[in-house]
Amino acid sequence: MAALGLGTVRPAGLSWALLAAFTVGHVAAKVPWYLIGRAADRTPHPRARRMVERARAMLAERPHFGTGLLGVSAVTSVPPFHLASIAAGMVAIPVWRFLLLCVVGRALRFGLLGSVLG
Repeated sequence: MAALGLGTVRPAGLSWALLAAFTVGHVAAKVPWYLIGRAADRTPHPRARRMVERARAMLAERPHFGTGLLGVSAVTSVPPFHLASIAAGMVAIPVWRFLLLCVVGRALRFGLLGSVLG
């Protein structure tokens, strides 16, 4: 009988499949948010454009800041992961890096949650 915690799923091999499903599903749901962020240049609002330019300038000065922030958000959801996904698109973090950080971070998050809850 399956329970909510990944650690209590029987057979035990099924917990890995659930972890993969949770991770892939959650990351796939964040890709549209990333793409919305990539479209930030097309906003007609001057204030929004200034915010995007300011974020890009900050990232140019500290190139690893965006990657680190996205990784922390993927694991902890602080800042909220969907907002970090939009911001990653806005500052043009490469899509391969976005996907890699999201998959690793979310798998770690869900794996830890599953082991604690199970």
